[in-house]
Amino acid sequence: MSRELTVADLAAALGGRVEGNPARVLRRVAALDNAGPDALAWFLGGRHQAALEASAAGAVLVQLDTPHLPGRTFVYVADPELALCEALRLLAPPPERVPAGVHATAVVAGDAVVEGAAIGPHVVIGPGSRVGPGTELHAGVFIGGDVTIGRDCVIWPNVVIRERVTIGDRVVIHANATIGADGFGYINRRGRQIKVPQVGTVHIEDDVEIGANTAVDRAKTGVTRIGRGTKIDNLVQIGHNCTIGEDCIIVAQCGVSGSTSLGRGVVLAGQVGLIEHLRLGDGVMVMAQSGVTRDVPSGVVMRGSPAVEARAYARHEAAARRLPEFIKQMRELTKRVARLESSADHRE
Repeated sequence: MSRELTVADLAAALGGRVEGNPARVLRRVAALDNAGPDALAWFLGGRHQAALEASAAGAVLVQLDTPHLPGRTFVYVADPELALCEALRLLAPPPERVPAGVHATAVVAGDAVVEGAAIGPHVVIGPGSRVGPGTELHAGVFIGGDVTIGRDCVIWPNVVIRERVTIGDRVVIHANATIGADGFGYINRRGRQIKVPQVGTVHIEDDVEIGANTAVDRAKTGVTRIGRGTKIDNLVQIGHNCTIGEDCIIVAQCGVSGSTSLGRGVVLAGQVGLIEHLRLGDGVMVMAQSGVTRDVPSGVVMRGSPAVEARAYARHEAAARRLPEFIKQMRELTKRVARLESSADHRE
C-alpha cells in the first residue's frame, strides 16, 4: 500500500513553504503531464512551463523564485530535485523487507556470524563469513567462505558474493549481481589458452550501490576496489584489479578492463568502454558509447571512439558535416583546372 501525507506535513518534512491548499492529501509522485489531484509533481522551470499550467497535480515542488499560479498548490523549496528524492521516499510503498532472523531453509555455516542480520529463504553463507547487524539477505543469495559484509546492507535475490570478498556498511547490491568471480586472465602457449589463476579479492567500500546483473571481478593478486559512495548501474563489467574512486557514476553496459584506475567523481555514461591499464583523473566525464584508449587527466570531458576531448570531437563533427560540400567543391575545381589546362594546350 502507498503512504499518504497532507501537503502541510510534506512541506514540513522537506523544509518547504506552502502556497495554496495545505490540507490536500497526497498519495503518490508523478510527472506534471500524468499527475492527478492525489499526486505530487515537480517543476524545474524552462520549457516545462506549459506542462505546469496544464497539470492537474495536487501539489507541485517548485523553486523559490517560481511565480505562483492562482488556484494551484505549490511547495516552495530551495532545491526541488533534492526535495523530490525525499518526497519519493516518503510517499513510496513500504520496501520489501526480510523478516528478522534466519529462515528455516537457509544454510548457514556453523562458524558464520549473522547475529542481528535478516537471512531470507534458501540463502547460503559459507564458513568463516560475517554478516553485520541490520543487513538483509534476500532469497537465494550465496555468500562464500570468509566473506565480510558490514551493517545495514541490502543484498537482493540471487546475488553471488564469492569467497574472501569484503563489503562495507550500507551497501546495496541488486538482483543477480556477481561480486568476486574470477577475473578474465589467460595466456596463449602453443595455440592453447592457459588460465591465469585469480587469487585476489574484492573490497567494496561504504555506501556503494551496484545494479542488477553487474559483475565485479576479483583481482589476479591484490584487490579490485570500489570506492565509497560510488553508484554502478545494471549490466556493468568491472575487470580484475580495477580501482574505482569515490563517488563515481558508472552507467549501464559500461565495460572497465582490468587494472584500470578511476579517480574521484568520474562519470562513465552508457556503453562506455575502457581498455586495460588506463588512468582517468578526478572528475573525468566520458560521454555515451565512447571508447577510451589513453590516460585522461582530471576534469576532461571525452567523447567518441577512440575518445578525444569533447571540444575537439565537436570540431571534427562539424568538419565531417561539411565534407559533402567540400567534395562537391573539389570536383568543380578539378573540372575547372582541367578546362584551363586544356585551353592552355590549345593556345600553344
